[in-house]
Amino acid sequence: MRDDQQKLISSFMEIAIGQTKDTTIQFLKATSWNLEEAINLFIIHRENQPLCQQNATELHRSDYQEEEHIRPPLPSIRDTLYDSSYMYQTPVQVCPEEIWDAESEPSEDSDTDVGPDSKPEPSEESRRLSSLFRAPLKLLFQGTFEEAKSTSSRQNLWLLVNLQSTTEFASHMLNRDLWANEIVSQAIESSFILSQVYDDTTEGKKVSTFYRIESAPPVVLLIDPITGQNMRSWSGAIEAHGFVEDLMKYMDDGPHQYMASSTRNKRMKTDKISSESSQTGMPELARNQTISHIVVPSWGLEFEKSAEVKQEEETCLRYPDLTEEPNGDCDRSLVCSLCVRFPDGRRKQRKFLKTEPIQLLWSFCYSQMVESEKKAFKLVQAIPGASKTLEYGPNATFDQSGLANSMISITWE
Repeated sequence: MRDDQQKLISSFMEIAIGQTKDTTIQFLKATSWNLEEAINLFIIHRENQPLCQQNATELHRSDYQEEEHIRPPLPSIRDTLYDSSYMYQTPVQVCPEEIWDAESEPSEDSDTDVGPDSKPEPSEESRRLSSLFRAPLKLLFQGTFEEAKSTSSRQNLWLLVNLQSTTEFASHMLNRDLWANEIVSQAIESSFILSQVYDDTTEGKKVSTFYRIESAPPVVLLIDPITGQNMRSWSGAIEAHGFVEDLMKYMDDGPHQYMASSTRNKRMKTDKISSESSQTGMPELARNQTISHIVVPSWGLEFEKSAEVKQEEETCLRYPDLTEEPNGDCDRSLVCSLCVRFPDGRRKQRKFLKTEPIQLLWSFCYSQMVESEKKAFKLVQAIPGASKTLEYGPNATFDQSGLANSMISITWE
């Protein structure tokens, strides 16, 4: 019952004192919920009781007929929802890149064939989203996994294999947050070949089975193209700076240099074991005579004094006082951010003004070291394809030196 009807019932009962709610509803219904006519009908009811009883009887009869008027049920029907041949239709294989192109790029006939059934052009927002999550087409190798391996081996580049999934949103986030990063793309273009496969394709299943990938996509593998060995793997959400830092150790030497270095180390280890075993077979006296003839070289007093002076100079080395870090209210165009990786694996981020001298970077690194670890160190800037050792002497600013928004690693001297 509606609120306005409740108000009419309350008003009627205030005027017709002593009447029940059911009687009030009967008079209001008889007058189509007109309060004035219902009160007049109630006054006539008091003067002519039999007429009121007859009207009440008709009222009950009409209400009963309204309640009894129920729509009959619909007749039951039987039909086939889909034909049996539909179950055996072969699904159409659509490449994820084609999906992005279909959503973002209009067809050639879109401006000529425009009808009532034609789909509207995608909005500006949908185009922007599709460009954000689009696969890195400029970085991707176009070919199979075996072709990517042979090309990487021929060009002496490491092979990165990215296993994706069209149903996992984390895979699309990897396209936006990792492959679209400028530092990551520069590193890949200089020292790697990137191949992207999907887990529901033949190539994706082959990679998953061969390398026994158990984690859910996205997964990134670093493959030695010569041996096919999995050198390193990442899964899930991958942070761009940490990813570049992990790749740095593979950017200096290609797969061929790595293979030659491994072979040389194995040969040296074998020779060392052979020499130790042959030395073990020498008589005890001969070994003692050999050891007794070894003379410890003496560098003289000059060298010892110079070493002491150098040690004192390193101990007395002082860096300029560290300035206060810019806060969030500062203009972003005047601020640069640097990420520093310490030898123990810690990472620290610090903001500097672009006009400040780069010596403050040494002050910041020195302030973050434990007292027992405070010794001479050098700073190395991560550059795609190489590494650059920074010099403390030049009186340059962060903007002039090109250190803005870069990653710095600390190594002991």
